[in-house]
Parts: sequence; structure tokens; C-alpha cells
Amino acid sequence: MPPPLSLTGDGLVEGRDFAGRQSQGAREVQEDSYGVMPRVEFAGAPDDLFLVVADGMGGHAAGEVASSLAVQTFAETFLESGTACDSGRLWDCLEEANRRIACELESRGDAVQGMGTTLLAVLLRDHSVRWMSVGDSPLYLVRGHELHRLNRIHSKATELAEKVQAGEITEEQARTDPTRHTLLSALIGEAIYDVDDPLPVELMAGDVLIAATDGIETLTHEEIAAVVSSLQEAEASALAEGLLQAVQSKQFPKQDNTTVVVVRMPA
Repeated sequence: MPPPLSLTGDGLVEGRDFAGRQSQGAREVQEDSYGVMPRVEFAGAPDDLFLVVADGMGGHAAGEVASSLAVQTFAETFLESGTACDSGRLWDCLEEANRRIACELESRGDAVQGMGTTLLAVLLRDHSVRWMSVGDSPLYLVRGHELHRLNRIHSKATELAEKVQAGEITEEQARTDPTRHTLLSALIGEAIYDVDDPLPVELMAGDVLIAATDGIETLTHEEIAAVVSSLQEAEASALAEGLLQAVQSKQFPKQDNTTVVVVRMPA
């Protein structure tokens, strides 16, 4: 069968406005990967959309291989799965992506030592969204002027956020802590320690979803929400570009790769 449709530009499918953009930041290579499938690819309903974002790790070629392999495998398995239940279907995808990474590690050995990736898969059906995520690639919902992170992050950042809530450290200290990106769960070809797989969340007219890699965390939640508010009448493509421009404007000397996929619900 042909490979799944992967869009790196803009899309407008029966009212579903979406766009993906990437920035390499200060890194030598782009280790993020993403793919978007409108419903015509997987026989969904008119408003359905399926997207996958992955942030590779392991340095140079290994990170690139892991993220692209995870996205491609997840998408292919989603198309081929005979499981009717969406949750079961996503689990099939996750297990197969992890298995493929294990095979790659076994066959290529030292060339991809330390290879692994985060994984964020987002499925929109009609007016609801469900997701499955492993690692620290965030999924945000912007409703009005407020931003909410939907998925649970499997990294030290979660522990730091709890310390902020307890008043032990400031938000700025948590955001700049050098250990915040230490992953507690990822696809590395071995047992997956933690997976975020909640029930679907209902969406409202005008909602904006942002699936991203952790490079976007150069911005605070307030800054992300402000970008969305300032471009509330713009198309998803302009919003994705605006978010990357806001990240770049920080001129962070160690800026990570940043990928954003924006989905704007019809008003």
C-alpha cells in the first residue's frame, strides 16, 4: 500500500483548518518528525483528522531515525489496524512503533546507540479529541484567552511543576531547570513505563489545538496563549508560523528543535 499522506504545509479539509511548521533552532540536525492524515486517508467522518508528532533522541542520525520511524510506523499501523475501538487501535500503533525501534536497534547496533523518541498521537473525530502520548511532547488546548495542557508529561518537568504549585520554586526556576527535559518514559524498544491515554475531550467552536515538541517550552503558557489571541482571526498556517517566530525571538542560545502542528476548530 502507498505510504500515508504526510503534510508539511497547510490543509483545509471540509472546514478543518490545520498546519504544521518546524524550526531547527540551534541544533545541528532536525530530530523532530510529524505527519498529518485527513480523514480521506483512513475512511473517517468529514471532520476527522489524525496527526503524529515525535521528538527523537540519541544524537545526530539516531534521533532522526527514531522519530521518523515512529511517525511512519504509527501512521501505517493506524491505517492497517483491524481494531474498531480507537483506544485499542492506538495501542496497536504504539506497540508496533516501539517494536520497530527495537528491530532497528538490533540490526544497526552502535550506529543508532541510545536511539529513542517521544510520541504524541492526536485523533480528532467530529467535535472531540483523544490522544496517546509518551514522553514530553505537549498537547495544548487554547480556548478563548486561556491555555490548558491536555496531556500528562513524562519528564522531570512534571515534578518541577508540582514544586511550583507547592511554592518551593518559582515558575521561572522550573522552566529553566537543566533537568526538566529528563524523560521518565519514551519509545526506546523496551518496556514503556508510562502512557497517557485518557478518554476523549469535547471541543468547542473556535478552540485551537497545538501539538508540539518540547522546543516550544522556550515560551511560557501565557506567551503561547498571547500569540494565539493576537492571531485569533488568522489561519492555522499563520498561527503555526507566529508560534515559531515567538520561539526564535527569544534567541535562546541552546534552542532545541521545535515542531508545531496547529488545528483550528471552525468558529
